[in-house]
Amino acid sequence: MISKAYVLLEAQAGKTDEALQKLKQIAGVREVSLVTGPYDLIINLEADDLKELGRIVNEQVQTIPGVTKTITCVIIG
Repeated sequence: MISKAYVLLEAQAGKTDEALQKLKQIAGVREVSLVTGPYDLIINLEADDLKELGRIVNEQVQTIPGVTKTITCVIIG
């Protein structure tokens, strides 16, 4: 079953644009938006299952230079 989530991301000052470009290259990223407020980017992410979703966030999103924090909000409906 396909799993979907929004990932709220904080980045270091001056690293947001670099993170945005790297995120667009990750398989499963459907959309990345630059936003105002407490987070810098919101990612619309899709994967084959929850385990794969977690792997993408842990191994590909959080390892981007300048990423300081992520919060994953799994879509349940």
